[in-house]
Amino acid sequence: CEERERSKSMEEQQRLTDRFASTLVIAASIIAAVRLARDDISRPSPRLTSVIADSISLARMILESVVR
Repeated sequence: CEERERSKSMEEQQRLTDRFASTLVIAASIIAAVRLARDDISRPSPRLTSVIADSISLARMILESVVR
């Protein structure tokens, strides 16, 4: 019985983690799209890589403040 509850709790935690990751991807994609709307993104570039990394960081920061 205790093991079943622990398993259920772990499944719920994994679901929340997956949901957080999915939300993070969507938020970061929207942020990056807005920032890159007028840029040529047909080829990888240092600017593209930087904007994506910054967008992920910003999305993570926003989501963590919302979760608190």
